[in-house]
Amino acid sequence: MYLLPTPTVADAPDSLELTLTNESGTDLSFNPYSWSVWKKSGSSWSQIEQKSSGDGKLTVAAGDSEKWTVETVVGYINESATLDSGAYSAAINVPNPDGDDWITCLVVFGLR
Repeated sequence: MYLLPTPTVADAPDSLELTLTNESGTDLSFNPYSWSVWKKSGSSWSQIEQKSSGDGKLTVAAGDSEKWTVETVVGYINESATLDSGAYSAAINVPNPDGDDWITCLVVFGLR
């Protein structure tokens, strides 16, 4: 499992996609609303306040991928949050295809 931004730097949150790819041999199911997003401020990272959460189930088949815009991901967390220019990270927890635990897929991206 891995998470990549496309492109790595964009002008707006709706023009940047986060793609989660499942290269394992196992279909993986998880809550697609369980994102965390942080903004870099100086030498530290501050989490965007979570004001909402969703409950759902998404299965990404072996060899398949799923895409979200950064705007969509932030909306899952806090519909009133706005992202200005800077460096950000986003993470989602998914089942470990090689065990009974979970792994965090993390990506770093920027907005101009």
